[in-house]
Amino acid sequence: MPPRPKVSKEEIIDQAYMMIKTEGIEQLNARSLANRLGCSTQPIFKNFKNMEELKQYTKVKIDEQYDAFIKKYHDTNDELFSIASAYIHFASEERHLFGALFVHPLIESRNMSEVLTSSWNLETIANCQKQYVLSRKQAEDLYRDVRFYSHGIATQIYAGTIILSKGEIEELVRNAIDRFK
Repeated sequence: MPPRPKVSKEEIIDQAYMMIKTEGIEQLNARSLANRLGCSTQPIFKNFKNMEELKQYTKVKIDEQYDAFIKKYHDTNDELFSIASAYIHFASEERHLFGALFVHPLIESRNMSEVLTSSWNLETIANCQKQYVLSRKQAEDLYRDVRFYSHGIATQIYAGTIILSKGEIEELVRNAIDRFK
């Protein structure tokens, strides 16, 4: 009998990532991942306690992809607009990764205070204060409102219930900022 091929932890994470990216997180299970890897489920559970642990490791890889995507759009002179627009474009261009990060439970629930004080949001809020000459509270409110407005649009794109051009997305975000500030 030929020896079983060794499957590394990194290969498992890479294939889980690719499976989520191409098929969606709903399709990720041990059996389908093992088929994709060309092995039994044993290497998966040798490297990970369970599928939830594997998903958490895979989330790190998805987060890296999301961060890289956002950086392509990021403009420190118009930060709220560029980040909100990029978020929506991510839903359009990386539908399954968007779903895994922002629709399905790969992330823990947070309250509004936790969202507003997350380290990755503080810079954008501070930028809103400067760019729009707002108080801290007004900048937090603007960030919150634009964030959830953008999430609504992105979720509709993810669900396939709306199709928007790049120009339409940017017009919606710009109008929202103007109305919310």
